[in-house]
Formats: sequence, C-alpha cells, structure tokens
Amino acid sequence: MIKYNCHTHSNFCDGIDTIEDMIKAAINCDMKAIGISSHGPLPFETEWNMKKERLEEYLNTVNELKKEYSKDIDVLVGLEIDYLPEYGLDYVGDELLNKLDYYIGSVHYLGEFEDGYKWCVDETAEVIKRGIKENFGGDVQKTLKHYYSSIADLAVKYEPPVIGHLDLIKKNNKNNCLFNENEDWYKAIIEDCLNTIKTTKSIIEINTGGKARGYTEEFYPSNWILQKIKDKQIPITINSDAHFTKGINYEFKEVYELIKEIGFSSYSFLTSEGWKQKEVI
Repeated sequence: MIKYNCHTHSNFCDGIDTIEDMIKAAINCDMKAIGISSHGPLPFETEWNMKKERLEEYLNTVNELKKEYSKDIDVLVGLEIDYLPEYGLDYVGDELLNKLDYYIGSVHYLGEFEDGYKWCVDETAEVIKRGIKENFGGDVQKTLKHYYSSIADLAVKYEPPVIGHLDLIKKNNKNNCLFNENEDWYKAIIEDCLNTIKTTKSIIEINTGGKARGYTEEFYPSNWILQKIKDKQIPITINSDAHFTKGINYEFKEVYELIKEIGFSSYSFLTSEGWKQKEVI
C-alpha cells in the first residue's frame, strides 16, 4: 500500500545493515523508491553519526547502487542532518547539499554538560533529566520550548524537505517521567511549532521507528498531533527510520489506516522524479 520510504540508516552511521542490504529489503517488500539517509557528519565526534572522512565513500556507494538497481527500484541519496542551535545547518554547506537528492532536517542535540558532553533528546531519561538541570535550571517547560523552537527555526531558516520525528523527545518519557503530553502548556508549544511549520514548504514525516524499536506506543508524532497537522493542512510523508532491514516498512499498513481514520486526503512521497502526492482512499 505504501511503497516509499526516504528515512533509512545503514552501517555508515548507527544502522546495522549495509546500504545494499537495505535496498534489497525494500525491493523484497515491493517498494518503488528507497531513500538512504544516514546521519550526516557533525562538527564534533559522536558514536552514531557518520565520520566526515567516510562521506565521499557514502555518496559514491549510494550513487553506484542507484545505477545498479535502477531497473528494480528508485534509490535516492540523502542524509539526516542535525540542526544545531549554535550552528543551524550552516556547518553543512551548499556543496554537500547539492550532491543530495534530499535531506531530512532533525533536532537531537539540546545542550552540553559541564564536562563537555553534548546530550540528545533521545537519550535515557536520566541523561535528559541531567540536561534539564544543568542547561535549563531544572525547568521542563523551558526545555521543551527550546526543543520545539529549534524545530521551528529549522523549518523557517532552511525549509528542509522533510522534518524528522517531530516529537522525538517523548522517546524515553515512559509513564510521563519527563513531562505530560496532555498538559495545556505542552499542547500550546506544539501549536506554536506547527503554526510556524505551516508557513514553510517542509513536509512532516510520520515515523514508525520509535514503535519499531519498542520505545513508544504511538508513532512520531503522536496521534493528537497528527490531527492538528491534518487540520492545518501540513503535508505528511511516511517513513520507518529503519536501522535494520526488518524495519524497512514497519507498520506501514497501520499508518495508512491511521491517516485514513484521521482524515488526511493525501500523503507525499519521493521518487527520482521528485516529490509526488498520493490520494488516501
């Protein structure tokens, strides 16, 4: 039913399988297009982003496989690129962006500990609590406002083709140990963020990766946020954020039924000919 996925990772970053393995898995699922979007290099070293010295190899590998499998599937070369509050996306440069078919703009990093460690919103609840304490004076609302304002800034300043996992910060929020999605202040922050995204050309992805790996019970973003996205007529695309072959089309059937139930009339998907729309029927 959903034959397109432009958010996948490989062993060039924190994925498990090779790029070719991911392409073959997509073909086996009868997909029409697969985008390879490994985590792009950052201005600092991490365990999960691609190393800068491997970037040329990565681009060459995807482009070679794009040709090799052109009769079976559209292979698209992309990156998931981090918006960093202190850099924006300016550390990337147009030269690299021009070599890509697309990219996913995401926010992971929110601050830096006193010992110099840069922490992410998708780390353990303990790490996030430490970050809230050290960087935001223990103020949860201030932290969440910073996170979603960073996403809004990403959208306005750069208009990435795709905004990745909008509410990733809920990943380790089991039993509302960090915040409660049902509180009015949180809903107001989401509302402001979506109102900003609406003014841009960016597409919001529905991402099944958090559920696939057992972190969340709903997709990114949560169902009530999807209802707001629909009401604001912000375009959506459907991705799995797969880090291994078995996750290549995780619960795509369920996503389709969900967007149909919510009332979306269409979803966007990327091919070698650019972005297209498919009606939800």
